[in-house]
Amino acid sequence: MKIVVIGSSNMDLISVAERMPRPGETVGNARFMQAFGGKGANQAVAAARLGGEVMLVAALGDDLSGRAMREHFAAEGIDTSHLVTDPENATGTALILVDAAGENAISVAPGANFSLTPEAVGSLDDVLAGAGMLVMQAEIPYRTIREAAFAARRLGVPVLLNPAPACRIDAELMAAVDILVVNQTEAACISGLSLDENPLETVAGRLLADGAHNVVVTLGSRGSYLLRAGGSLTVPAFRVKAVDTTAAGDVFCGALAVAAAGVELSAEALRFASAASALSVTRHGAQPSIPTRAEVEEFLTKN
Repeated sequence: MKIVVIGSSNMDLISVAERMPRPGETVGNARFMQAFGGKGANQAVAAARLGGEVMLVAALGDDLSGRAMREHFAAEGIDTSHLVTDPENATGTALILVDAAGENAISVAPGANFSLTPEAVGSLDDVLAGAGMLVMQAEIPYRTIREAAFAARRLGVPVLLNPAPACRIDAELMAAVDILVVNQTEAACISGLSLDENPLETVAGRLLADGAHNVVVTLGSRGSYLLRAGGSLTVPAFRVKAVDTTAAGDVFCGALAVAAAGVELSAEALRFASAASALSVTRHGAQPSIPTRAEVEEFLTKN
């Protein structure tokens, strides 16, 4: 089933060191790697490797990074017919620091990503024709997210929104979201409720009351939590040794889109997404860490 991903694409510059530097400090002996990233591109590649028929809508610069990305997406089997070239801005770039525990700190220069306006995309009806799921994040202009979600709603295409980085969501957009995927920080920011002062059920309940049809909160090593009108459920995480959590959330979203496209969101879909995410954190890099469907299915048979 066709999955349309509208979002960002970045070139990731990654430094892996024993620990994060403090302000004004230099930490040496780091290992460097360069990889394709960006939340939209990560989720698109994840969905493609996990069995989805994927179209990516993103804006790239007219530069070496942008040209390399086009070739990369095509090699992954992704439909690149609606990629936009921005002649004035560089392809997005992310500077990523990763410590020995696999935790990361990221600084993003969005570049061409911010030029992905509705006008640049063109006919959203053409983009979404025949789609079984629309997937979006928050590294592109908010207006594009709104208009794409409304077009999808009009066409009967389910919307999976991962508002990362965290941003407030207006009532009209929230009502157009079928699956809202947030981590704990994002859940607190968007709901306006602190998880230090409120139980998870209350925070997720606020997001549900605000209009989202299904609220999925990723809980890191504690798994994921789903709340909807029919009730709630928690899916435990898989135990793995994490070396880099950079793309964990993006892999979860891409996998969930594949597992939930055209069917009701279920515990099995969340388990599939959790398995894909777990495998990704055992490898370095964003897109280099994304597993294939065969790898996930083999992992599930053993866990």
